[in-house]
Amino acid sequence: MRLHTSARLLPLFLAGLTLTAQAQDAAHENVSAAILREIQTEALEASQVQDWLHTITQDFGPRLTTSKRLVRAQDWAVEEFKKMGLEVELEQWGTFPVGFDRGESSGKIVSPVEKELVFQTSAWTVGTDGPKRGPAIAEPQTMEELEALKDKLVGAWVVRRVERPDRKVRREFDKLCREVAILGSLRAGPENDLLVTSGNHMVNVGDLSKDVKIQVLRGELRELVELCDNSEEPVELEFDLDHKFTEGPIPLYNVVATLRGTEFPDEYVFVQAHIDSWDGAEGTCDNGTGTSTTLEAARILSGLDVKPRRSVRFLLYSGEEQGLYGSKKYVENHPELLPKISIVLNHDNGTNFLRGINATAAMRPQFERVFAPVQALSEEFSFTIHHVDTIRTGGGSSDHAPYCNVGVPAFHWDQNSDGYRYIHHTQNDVFSSAIPEQQRHSAAVVSLSAWGFANEDKLVDRTDMQAPPQRKMGVYLDGLSIRRVLDDTPASRAGWQAGDEIVAVHGEAIDARRDLSPALQRGGPEVAVRVKRGDEFVETILDYSDDPDEEARARWRERRAQREAEEAEEDGGERPRRGRRGRDG
Repeated sequence: MRLHTSARLLPLFLAGLTLTAQAQDAAHENVSAAILREIQTEALEASQVQDWLHTITQDFGPRLTTSKRLVRAQDWAVEEFKKMGLEVELEQWGTFPVGFDRGESSGKIVSPVEKELVFQTSAWTVGTDGPKRGPAIAEPQTMEELEALKDKLVGAWVVRRVERPDRKVRREFDKLCREVAILGSLRAGPENDLLVTSGNHMVNVGDLSKDVKIQVLRGELRELVELCDNSEEPVELEFDLDHKFTEGPIPLYNVVATLRGTEFPDEYVFVQAHIDSWDGAEGTCDNGTGTSTTLEAARILSGLDVKPRRSVRFLLYSGEEQGLYGSKKYVENHPELLPKISIVLNHDNGTNFLRGINATAAMRPQFERVFAPVQALSEEFSFTIHHVDTIRTGGGSSDHAPYCNVGVPAFHWDQNSDGYRYIHHTQNDVFSSAIPEQQRHSAAVVSLSAWGFANEDKLVDRTDMQAPPQRKMGVYLDGLSIRRVLDDTPASRAGWQAGDEIVAVHGEAIDARRDLSPALQRGGPEVAVRVKRGDEFVETILDYSDDPDEEARARWRERRAQREAEEAEEDGGERPRRGRRGRDG
């Protein structure tokens, strides 16, 4: 894919001395429009996003951090970025103590009927060291049943009931299972017949737990319990779990590829995803989809003859599933980059199309320019810029969060979450769960927006991106009752005592704890608070005059009030509705 823009610009260059500024601007706009059309055409009509996704999931499969599959997938990504002509490196961010690779696993009822079971085991847990066959023993429900089982547990598979028995019976049975050599235990998976994979990477090869724990489809486990309870013939099970451990420390890496900018090479737009996954399926929607749109954006933008003004950096992190390790360490290891990052665009919420992004008032003019081509892409796949007061990571975070937490404009795309719970970390996260047309559209959104921000005159405006720290009282509360007053705090200086109850702030009654903090943030540095002490009401003042953040809070309130007045005027006197979408909030 080549634009050959340089050839088209040659006549303009030769005539440059006689062109007016207006004509030069028009020529620049024509070139920019042509590039945007080329990006759109390549993304939608010559898409390779599903090819990337197919390779990631079918050639490499699940890519657990520390696994050999992840190593191969990262090496492949490095080579693909190199083919695009990008600057590429594998950057180590740390180590995990033990490597884990899941091999082939099988499990079945052997008798009195033969049936394959659908099951899962956690990462970094022991396997069976070859096929292990033994009787199935259902968890006892009474002490009498427990006594009858004591001599039958050695070499058995223990089947835990969905409805757990009496606590005392359970405790005694658990103790017995720890004392004898059972083969392992089977438990029910979550509702809706999902199997969720997770695991604890903080283990050591020398002291691994010997317990083989298997999670079985809830419906199948119920059937197995019923068979154990009612079969006249012995019930036998066989499992073969090929779990391999590699003694560490295991070095871990991020893939970092850069398309160098021409005018602002030391300023960046980050396009990113995490390439690691849990290993219970194929790692498609978490996060092969985000990895593939990142690779596709790199392919499209690197294929243009015209390079962006600002550098675009494509990052594929590992260690996300265990705690955002790759991105946290990247932020920690590169403090010099943080002021130079215009925006971070993070894709990690599955296959549903990218339908929006958040923006503060200061960001909105830039966002409206950059996302205008995105909003014109499709009536079916609409795109909305959500107006928010601040940019926050939200309750569930991904690799944008470490950037957002240090004041970098970092965003997790707004996506419809329909169907995601069925896929997320479950046995259903397979290639067929990805929606090709929505993946193509998302890759176009990523490519167009990355190009747009890379060619803006300025970095994304961070003004008021994050609110100043909220005022704190310096107490522990039970509801609105003060349980403890901390020393040298506004509350202690106001003379508050344990047992006081907060009843009003600024003369307005406070009826619920959720109303307290918002009321505390309003007004000047002296906050009037009425407390009830025994049968009396005491008027007190929380004084924040010496708080170093108080000046920033005042400026924040002033700017926010001004913005709301301007917006209300634009909307005919009605205050605009503000929303918080996605995980950057």
